[in-house]
Amino acid sequence: MAEPVLEVHDLHVTFTTEGGLVPAVDGIDFSVAPGETLAIVGESGSGKSVSSAAVMGLLPSNAATTGEVLLDGRELIGLPNDELRKIRGNDIALVFQDALSALNPYYSVGWQVAEAYRLHHDVSKKVAHRRAVEMLDKVGIPDAARRVDSYPHEFSGGMRQRVVIAMALVNDPRVLIADEPTTALDVTVQAQIIRLLDDVQEEFGTALVLISHDLGVVAEVADDVLVMYAGRAAERGTVRDLFYRAAHPYSLGLLGAMPRVDVPPKPRLTTIPGTPPSPGSIRTGCPFQPRCAYTHLVGERCITERPELTPRPGEGDHEAACHLGRRPEALL
Repeated sequence: MAEPVLEVHDLHVTFTTEGGLVPAVDGIDFSVAPGETLAIVGESGSGKSVSSAAVMGLLPSNAATTGEVLLDGRELIGLPNDELRKIRGNDIALVFQDALSALNPYYSVGWQVAEAYRLHHDVSKKVAHRRAVEMLDKVGIPDAARRVDSYPHEFSGGMRQRVVIAMALVNDPRVLIADEPTTALDVTVQAQIIRLLDDVQEEFGTALVLISHDLGVVAEVADDVLVMYAGRAAERGTVRDLFYRAAHPYSLGLLGAMPRVDVPPKPRLTTIPGTPPSPGSIRTGCPFQPRCAYTHLVGERCITERPELTPRPGEGDHEAACHLGRRPEALL
């Protein structure tokens, strides 16, 4: 197996607010190697996007980050902003969730892609413009030589997302973090964006971290999956581990909420009762315990003892943070 290009160890992110300290990410670990895709999934508020912002060094001033973020063995946490600016967009890049907000309406899309290139390369505007046309063409913008001078409002949502991906890839980064890149796009455009990311990864050998709540997208593109809940890792393993051997009740609930075409239709989709807890509100026990259908089988341990990621016997690197000794689906 290839050595990981990005490694995250015991990452903690805490925000200082008027109400006190709020732990948004509470000790997660993951790694991704060149050419591989890691998907981070979970409900809104689980800490997915905060984790990616911490990796990029893009958190606000009221956030404190501890742990390790290693890019090719180099620690990123604690680097001066000048050093981080040399790395962001060059060695590691981020595709933002909302392409319209990520693009400046005042400048043409070509100018913005070219500027991202010139920031890390000592080239003329003409060379950067040519590189922008090349990247826009590579991500599937029709007639890129003409559309390079268009403005963001002149593009559809799917085309704007392609522009943002072109900006992220213009410097051939080693790692690409895509923060819900298909949100608010129709299913046809979603499929096009996913195929684009797959093609780019195959061509450049980029390590991809895909943040998503869409398990259909995850099943199609991911190699490994990290399931997050309340800022912690609930389950970690290969994509087959998650879809065929889910070991955490929360993972099983997410899968049950997906429409399926391979089983008889049900009148209603499965739902997970309750709502996710506020960050830091559950300080003892399992954070999923108030919503879990299996707590009665374990008892007080779920309330008093916080579960850690534990390897599943005979399942390789598959891990789950659950006190239940058996797979949840076997108990349904």
